[in-house]
Amino acid sequence: MSILRIGGIASGLDTNQMVKDLMRAERMRVDKLYQERQILEWQRNQFRDITNSVRSFRDKYFNFLNPPTNMMSSTALQKMTAVSSNTSVVTVSATASAMIGDTTFEVAQRATAATASQQGITVNHGSGDRLSLSDDMGTISTKLLAGDLVFDANDQFTLTINSTAIVVNKTDTWGDVLSNIRNSAADVHISYSAFSDTFTITARETGAGFITTDDGGSFFTALGISVGTNGEIGTAGQDAAFSINGFAGTRSTNSFTIDGLTYTIPPGAATATPATITTTADVDGVYTTIESFINDYNSFIDEINSKLQEERFRDFPPLTDEQKEAMSESDIARWEEKAQSGLLRRESSLENMLQNMRTAIFDMVGTLHLTEIGIETSKNFKERGKLILVNGGDILRQAIDANPDKVAELFTRSSNIAYSPDLTSAQRTQRYQESGLAHRLSDILNDNIRTTRNSAGRKGILLERAGIEGDITQFNNFFNRQIDTVNSRINRMHEILYRREEQYHRQFLAMERALQQLHAQGDWLLMQLNQGWGGN
Repeated sequence: MSILRIGGIASGLDTNQMVKDLMRAERMRVDKLYQERQILEWQRNQFRDITNSVRSFRDKYFNFLNPPTNMMSSTALQKMTAVSSNTSVVTVSATASAMIGDTTFEVAQRATAATASQQGITVNHGSGDRLSLSDDMGTISTKLLAGDLVFDANDQFTLTINSTAIVVNKTDTWGDVLSNIRNSAADVHISYSAFSDTFTITARETGAGFITTDDGGSFFTALGISVGTNGEIGTAGQDAAFSINGFAGTRSTNSFTIDGLTYTIPPGAATATPATITTTADVDGVYTTIESFINDYNSFIDEINSKLQEERFRDFPPLTDEQKEAMSESDIARWEEKAQSGLLRRESSLENMLQNMRTAIFDMVGTLHLTEIGIETSKNFKERGKLILVNGGDILRQAIDANPDKVAELFTRSSNIAYSPDLTSAQRTQRYQESGLAHRLSDILNDNIRTTRNSAGRKGILLERAGIEGDITQFNNFFNRQIDTVNSRINRMHEILYRREEQYHRQFLAMERALQQLHAQGDWLLMQLNQGWGGN
């Protein structure tokens, strides 16, 4: 509330300015609280930035929904490559479960789809008698070469294709009927070419079997397509037939996976011609995955370490609004850069997380160790646990080529004990000892950023500390509680300052009144004296 005060009438003093000057010293204590709150907000925001980086790193490398980079899965670290000696016979790709070695593949026949087709379905080949998508079914019935459609008393009939019923009305257009059949559960594609006067219906899936119908309304008969005794029409589809290492097999499609190899038989595949499939470990693919993980791991811990080691400039507190008014924008930016530096210096929860990660990386996994595949920590202490590839990665490549299963096990080995924040100390120890590096790191990150609560009602360590957007911890966390406490102190201080300012104004008002009274008494005395002199 703004109060208009006019002071100094009796004293001639600018009492309002005097009160402001007196209050400036008083408000310095409030400014200190605002600065304290600003530091807490900066700390919380920097903490959240790191939490987001932790979550991004976890989601990229320890997430089953991201198989290509999930270091806990064999998909990322047991990559295989397969090459066909004759791509006109078969093309091939390998999954992680493929066996290293050669495979002989031979095609007997490709899989085909069941189909029925009839050319010249109208009365004659004059363009005027050919069907139009806009013709209704009554008009079409008079144009068909083989006979008329049969409608019931309601001017409709029900056509069944592959056990799916489609109702056809006499007023439906030819285009509507074709569209209804295509969009039904009959799982067929149907078309008509006015150019060649050809009707075609084809199963959407390859494999042995006919397209079947009850020929409701004499639909197919009227189009000139014969219907068999069991409702079959046209030509049956067939399964792909092939042999692998001399063992015959069939599949309903031309692309199928057997023993970790995905075979694709191309159109026009040469039959009775063997192709040799050579399967080897995809050294480059696995190496690239591990190299990417190492680079991102190093960037990840470097980001956190830079905050933990950042210099703190205590002579640069947050600026007050009054101070900002006297500074340029560039000066403010430089000041606040120093003011925000070192706010997470030696933060214990972050230091503990990094220490646990370094320990997990370099503890033995059974009888295996990371150094055996050419990965070590930097000898430079300032890099604080960064990973390096020995000999430029040559040792890692050799390890992948010689024993890819060993490399994969070092990372992907898993325990029978599932992760839970409520595991006992003994269970945690057992899970840790039985797990590979990826599961160990995943557990550490989950302990810090999980959004689920443990039996004590606590979420991840970093979330309890600073929270994260989109979760209840965004508002309920350590820093927010500290900020709320400071806000309460600020509100109390404002009440105190308001009372103090009112006190100063009352005191100056009392002084003005006293001076006013003194001036009035002086004027009266002077008047009395003047009257006395006048009487003489």
